[in-house]
Amino acid sequence: MSKKILALFDFCETLTNFQTLDSFLPLAGKYNFNYTEQQNFERRKNYEKLKLIYPRYEPLIDLDFKEAKKIAQEFIYDQVIHNLNHKVMNKLFYHQDQGHTVVIVSGGLEIYIEEFAKIYSIKHIIAVSLEQRYGKLTGNIDGIHTMQERKLYKLSLELNLNNYDLKNSYAYSDCVSDIPLLSLVGNPFVINCGKDLAWAKILNFNILERN
Repeated sequence: MSKKILALFDFCETLTNFQTLDSFLPLAGKYNFNYTEQQNFERRKNYEKLKLIYPRYEPLIDLDFKEAKKIAQEFIYDQVIHNLNHKVMNKLFYHQDQGHTVVIVSGGLEIYIEEFAKIYSIKHIIAVSLEQRYGKLTGNIDGIHTMQERKLYKLSLELNLNNYDLKNSYAYSDCVSDIPLLSLVGNPFVINCGKDLAWAKILNFNILERN
C-alpha cells in the first residue's frame, strides 16, 4: 500500500496576508471586561509580589471561553476571510482535490484557526492551545508553543509520520523560523511576502509569489 502525501501550511502571511495574533488579541481585549488598565496594573503587581510568571496573553486573562469562541468566529469572518492569499489557498484546494492530508501548522491560536478550518473542511490543526480554568482562559498556553522545531514535535503527536511519503510531500511557509518544517518534506515552498528570502534561495527551496 502506497504511503499518503502531506501538505503542510503555515497560517499567518501564508494562507493569510497578515499576522493574525496581532489583530486577534486587541479584539479579544475589547470584549474582555477583565482587561482594563486598572485591573491589569493590580494583577501585574500581585504577580510580581508573588514572584509568579505573568500570563503570556494579557487580553485573554479571565475571558469566558464561550465568549472567546464567539470572538474567534467573528474574527475569522470579519477579518481573515477578506485577507487570504489566493495563490496559496488555490494550492490548498489542489491538495484537497488530490486527496492529500492537509494540515495547518501555525504559531497562531487554535481557538480561531479551528473556525477557519471548519469553513474549508480541514481536519488537522497544529496551533497554540489555550489553558482554561473553570470555563475561563488564563492567558497562558496549554502545552507547547508551536514555533520552530516545536511545530514538528506537535505534528508528530497528531500524525504518524511513518505513514507518509515525506519525500513527495509539500510544505508552505513565509518564515525562516519554519526551516525545520520546510525541511521535513521534498517539496518546500516559501511564500514571497516582501521579506528577505536569501535563506530560502541558499537552501534551494521553491519560491511562491503570493496573490
